[in-house]
Amino acid sequence: MKEIAVRTAQHTQLVNITSMVASALADLDQSATLCHVYVPHTTAAVVINEAADPDVAADLAAAYQAMVPNVPFAHAEGNSPSHLLATLLGSSVSIPVDNGRLKLGIWQGIYFVELDGPRTRRVWVSTI
Repeated sequence: MKEIAVRTAQHTQLVNITSMVASALADLDQSATLCHVYVPHTTAAVVINEAADPDVAADLAAAYQAMVPNVPFAHAEGNSPSHLLATLLGSSVSIPVDNGRLKLGIWQGIYFVELDGPRTRRVWVSTI
């Protein structure tokens, strides 16, 4: 397993980590057929989406914020909306691997989704 550090600058931000995951993959088992990317945080997520147009990431960040309901959360830290969004988006993705390379679609990229930043976070990359 390899660990990647991701530093975010905004409360809600998508960071394209595709190249970081590919670099981590190069250090792992080259006979692997699946790469698993996991975020060990309760107020962050990882998703796969379009990476060709940076406006997509900005649009998604804005949409995530707009999705938060007007609920009187009891959690005292004040970041319950971040916890909610993290459960909806998910803490992991799996990507096929062929000859040591990620098999993403032509426009796809792997994004770390910060929901309670700015912070420095961890992402774990493993292979099967």
